[in-house]
Amino acid sequence: MSQNPKTRSLRRLIIRNFMAFAVFSAVVFSAVNFLITYVIEDKYFNLHLQSEADYMSEHHAAQGSWPEPRFEYMSFYPSFEALPPAISAVLAAEPNRVELAGTEGRHFHLHRFKDNQGPYLVSEVSDMLLVRSHTRFILTILSFIAVVVTMLAVFFAFKLANRTARPMSQLAAAVGRLKPNALPEDFNVDQAEDEVRELAAAIDQLIKRVNQFIRREQHFTRDVSHELRTPISVIKSSAEVLLQHTEQLPRAHLTTLQQIDFACVQMEQTVVTLLSLAREKSQQPTPAIKLLPLVEKTVLQQGKLLHDKAVEVVIEVAEDEQLLMQEAELLILLSNLIGNAFQYTTQGTVRIRFQANELTVTDTGSGIEAAIQDQITETLTKGSDSPGFGIGLSLVSRLCEHHNLPLIITSTDQGTTISIQNFPTIG
Repeated sequence: MSQNPKTRSLRRLIIRNFMAFAVFSAVVFSAVNFLITYVIEDKYFNLHLQSEADYMSEHHAAQGSWPEPRFEYMSFYPSFEALPPAISAVLAAEPNRVELAGTEGRHFHLHRFKDNQGPYLVSEVSDMLLVRSHTRFILTILSFIAVVVTMLAVFFAFKLANRTARPMSQLAAAVGRLKPNALPEDFNVDQAEDEVRELAAAIDQLIKRVNQFIRREQHFTRDVSHELRTPISVIKSSAEVLLQHTEQLPRAHLTTLQQIDFACVQMEQTVVTLLSLAREKSQQPTPAIKLLPLVEKTVLQQGKLLHDKAVEVVIEVAEDEQLLMQEAELLILLSNLIGNAFQYTTQGTVRIRFQANELTVTDTGSGIEAAIQDQITETLTKGSDSPGFGIGLSLVSRLCEHHNLPLIITSTDQGTTISIQNFPTIG
């Protein structure tokens, strides 16, 4: 089964998000730890330097002279000019710097006495650096921890994804096993997870409603068809009796009687089609029926729609072409397609062709209005100048769907082409 590229797997989504969060957390954790060690180290050096500066300030206040620093790595400079060139050059450009790097990997912390004006106490902490001197090692350790955390996250993500997605997959498989023509009365809603159980309950309610709709439609079409058969038979038989004595009827009455007989034939076909749609597909073999005679019969029946029109009818159907379909249903398809073509074509050509198991009816009429083209096969959809009720193409569409026949409708202001594909044929 092909998958829409826009759709996403719930399992993959959980794994991907879990991994992304784990990687993000590991990176942030490593960065924060590295930053904390870096700041703590600097804070230690600054506090140690400040403590020594306080000692020297107290000595200067009591004795009037500056003592020598008590630690070998600290140096006292009485003025800016006495500072080493590497330090004075940096301070000349950035007077407020308290931490600076020198040449050959040396690193200094600086304290200014007398309200930051000098003298200067400089602490060279190059030999005491732990973070800077072991940066690569620390980053390696933190990276290793991040990789381990990520791998653990992937492991638990797969377990969590499988645990989370399994009920959904099982529910989807159960729904996939449902057959449209044999929906169960009760769908299994006994699920361990609350959310999946709610979804299963919603599916169960939907199945119940679909079953109700199907039964309602089947009962309606069956009852209506049954109730219509008797009056149609009475009208048809009466019309046939009258048509046997046409010499006693005025010409205007004869035309009306022929229209009544034609309408009875159409209603009888419609009743048969409704009954066919109301019941499931028969497993019995369908008899073969020749297509060309039915096409010609339909053209003659619908010919009154071409009265006083400059329209040429072209039939391209082989004489030996036979279809495996009920005659009444095929007549319904032909009557609607050919009747519509005759109805909406004022001049030009109506072409009826059957080739490669495809029936095509093409006309040179004004075409289907753009506003209703997407809904043309829906019930009661019709154009502004249509004299009908908007059920013809809807009935054609339902018949095609019932027999799994693709229906293709293309229309422009130059005409309309309606094709029904994949007809079962002989030969």
